[in-house]
Amino acid sequence: MKNERRIKILQYLGIFVLMLLALKYINELFSNQLDVLFYSINIIVLPFSIALFISYLLSPLMNLLENKIKIKSRLVIVIIVFVIMIVVLSTFGYFVGKIIYEQAIGFIDRDWANIVEFVEGYIEENDAVAKMYEWMNQFITFDNASPVLINIFNIFRSITSIVVVTILVPVFLFFLLHDRNRIFQGILSTVPERFQAHVAELGKRANVVIEKYFNGRFISMFIMSIFYTILFLILGFRERSVFFGFMLGFLDIVPYVGPFVGTLLPFLFSFTVSDDLLFLEYSWIAVLAINGIGQLLQGNLIQPWIMGKEVDMHPLLVLVSFIFFGALFGITGVILAIPITGIIRTTHRYLKEIGGIDALLDGDLQKRQN
Repeated sequence: MKNERRIKILQYLGIFVLMLLALKYINELFSNQLDVLFYSINIIVLPFSIALFISYLLSPLMNLLENKIKIKSRLVIVIIVFVIMIVVLSTFGYFVGKIIYEQAIGFIDRDWANIVEFVEGYIEENDAVAKMYEWMNQFITFDNASPVLINIFNIFRSITSIVVVTILVPVFLFFLLHDRNRIFQGILSTVPERFQAHVAELGKRANVVIEKYFNGRFISMFIMSIFYTILFLILGFRERSVFFGFMLGFLDIVPYVGPFVGTLLPFLFSFTVSDDLLFLEYSWIAVLAINGIGQLLQGNLIQPWIMGKEVDMHPLLVLVSFIFFGALFGITGVILAIPITGIIRTTHRYLKEIGGIDALLDGDLQKRQN
């Protein structure tokens, strides 16, 4: 029986490979039509993805109102959550968001030119750096850059219909919060009955992992944003502290790349205002130290404490998922990268628990024989 099962699995793999080849040739023949089709699908999937992300952030509040405060009506709970969300976002936007916006505009208008001037002067004064810059510059032409620009355009093309997205996000969010269990049961009903118990268990586990990850990351980023802001204030960055602090804190959602980009601006800025900073010309070392200390605290203390070991996704896995699904589906793929990765990871762990795919099929065979 095991040999027959392996033959069936190989047959399924062969069919899957043939389907991929067929899709490849279909894409070559009807690429323009498929672009229009995928764009139309993305118009719906994008606001749904955003609503799904927000729904996971709001799940703890939903659970609090339903399980602790014992509000019976799901509709009343959703309305209360919407009101609280609007109040919190409006308050944060008016006080903190306004400060970040004003500091960002001030940085672009006044400080960016000083940074460019400093970098250009540094290159001119160092022959080795100048030669390296000239060598790199010969490869950076419009012809080489145009594919990147086109890819960036394709990534953000899905949000061109901003009005549609703005309208659909709250609509999808309402139904995800109000009818999540009903939606899951509807999806479950499409699965063959013999596998429904396994899919239901996988759905519960994946939901826990994704919810804890999103909420843990969000809380962690907010804590680190305040931490970085305080340190930048102590260092002497003054009116740029909130902008740099929250930028560095929230960019950490993209492992490795985010902290590097978030540190780069305050690092370069420290050279242009070193006379006003706490450690003078050595302040750039303090900026790097701030990022290093923050990464150590977040990786070894804050995230394990908030999320727990069961949600311990390696930063490299998160980065690869962002890149892979972002390349496949654009901004929608970036939003859905963690849920998809969480489902794959949970499925792998569940299969290991029950003894692999063979045990799953054996269980199915026994049920049919009984």
